[in-house]
Amino acid sequence: MEEKNITVAIHCEENSDNDVYGAKKAFAQGLINGFNKIGIKAFSSKQCIEDNIPFNLALGFDTAGLDIWQKILNSNTPNIMWSLDSIFSKHYKIAKTFASFPNFILFEATQADIQATGTYLPTLKHGYIPVGVDTELWKKEECKKENDIVFFATIKDYNEIIDNLKKTMPELVFNLMMEILAIALKSPSLNFWQIYQAIKETCSLQLDADQYMLLFQNIADIVTNRQKIKLVQALSEFDLKIYGNDEWKKYISGSQKYMGACSIQETVQILNKSKIALHTHPFALCSGLHERVLNAAAVQTFCLCSDTPSFRLEFGDALGYFSCKDISDAATQAQYFLDNEDERLQKAQKAQNIIKEKHDWSTRATSIMKIVR
Repeated sequence: MEEKNITVAIHCEENSDNDVYGAKKAFAQGLINGFNKIGIKAFSSKQCIEDNIPFNLALGFDTAGLDIWQKILNSNTPNIMWSLDSIFSKHYKIAKTFASFPNFILFEATQADIQATGTYLPTLKHGYIPVGVDTELWKKEECKKENDIVFFATIKDYNEIIDNLKKTMPELVFNLMMEILAIALKSPSLNFWQIYQAIKETCSLQLDADQYMLLFQNIADIVTNRQKIKLVQALSEFDLKIYGNDEWKKYISGSQKYMGACSIQETVQILNKSKIALHTHPFALCSGLHERVLNAAAVQTFCLCSDTPSFRLEFGDALGYFSCKDISDAATQAQYFLDNEDERLQKAQKAQNIIKEKHDWSTRATSIMKIVR
């Protein structure tokens, strides 16, 4: 296909329960803008259908537009499912349903899933492309930095997750989960697939797709929620404002404040008014990126992030990092960057430059066109 003849239909979440904070809708609009910036016509799939606009490529985040995927694929038009989470956390069965279609493609949120996906869905065309950021939405504003540290995250009580598993799972399965959990906490640089490969020979363990997902989802849930809570507890003496679900009220202390939920537009303003944006990377997205970091960098707010290889690779020293093994290191790093404003601002500027060069939606649109040519 010649690029000048390509029209892209972007599936959008419209008032969906799957998009409570409006992130997917913002992603879709950002990607439409990204394609338009590089000279590719792009519209929402809804507009294409209503206005009878022919398109020769369709794309949506997670399961957006699912009700028309079959029709698109039957017309021999490529349809891309761009996963915002690990495919083994969500939507594996949907990807499996369409895996045999030669014009169905999965964009994965993390490189850590590439081998597992190839093992369990051998006919599926798939590859890793991280999300981007809309630099027209996430922009630096001239305002006072009135917040020391902010953290945007939802949580669940990880001890309740463990207790429920102990009550409902067969003893052998529960013990295996706890063994994997211990490895994951001891060696945070390993992803689930690597842990599985390390133990399957010694334990004569061979998991089918359902078993793999069961273990993956629960381990990822426990590790990620534990990291979030331990991180907040480590920063009890700081002016930390937390945005998310009200489960946080159980864990805040000292100078910390729970601020409730906020919209995308509110988040832009809050980040601009903050000295440090906090991020601990989800276990399920090992070897991937996350919009929390991309958004903060785009508005030129310094990001303090868990020491994750994928962020080191993309951003180098433009971010601050705290140890995943010793979460108390976050307090040391936070205090250092609050005390050293010039260095913090220099890193934030450098991170914003990296966003503009490598991670806005027009860059992602260019990468997609290289794939589908």
